[in-house]
Amino acid sequence: WGKFEMGWVFHPAVHGRGYATEAAQRVLELCFDTLGAHRVFAQLDARNDASARLCERLGMRQEALLRETEIFEGEWSDTAVYAILEQEFRAGE
Repeated sequence: WGKFEMGWVFHPAVHGRGYATEAAQRVLELCFDTLGAHRVFAQLDARNDASARLCERLGMRQEALLRETEIFEGEWSDTAVYAILEQEFRAGE
């Protein structure tokens, strides 16, 4: 199959403590080292700057901005798609 999607939700009480970075890094390791992933991607609300920064810390790159894909709190919102390939993950180890 070779491709996996990842995502995260953390309680506001633990925001800013590095838990998301640590957990997401472990998920990437699992995908590439154990499950044989070629590509791992995440889709997030384009307004979610914290998740975008997390993706970038993980070495992921924004590949797409999908316009008005979801309704959130009564408004259409865009979806940002971030991804990392196995060779990019290995180069960053």
